[in-house]
Amino acid sequence: MPYYIWVDQFDTLGMGKNMVVTCGTNSDSLVVFDPATEKFTVIRIPYPLSFYTRGLDGRIDDAKAGWKGRGLWATYGEDPILFIEKTQRSSIVHIQFRPNPLAH
Repeated sequence: MPYYIWVDQFDTLGMGKNMVVTCGTNSDSLVVFDPATEKFTVIRIPYPLSFYTRGLDGRIDDAKAGWKGRGLWATYGEDPILFIEKTQRSSIVHIQFRPNPLAH
């Protein structure tokens, strides 16, 4: 059951405009829904372990910088977590998609 739904109106994540992003509650993931194709994409967050997000927001710092100038920010709190890799209470994770794995 999604805890939070956010619509990426300006393509801050890099998957296209008007994508619907939900928190994959208790699943270490974000779920992106494309209304045009009616398909889902699951984005697994490999680190930090036990990534349980409760909030999302996108930001474009420099539209001319391509993928480097934009990204999705997600909160990461330990509310539902019993065993986590980090000892801090909460943090913010910056998520960006590169056009290919070696893009710099």
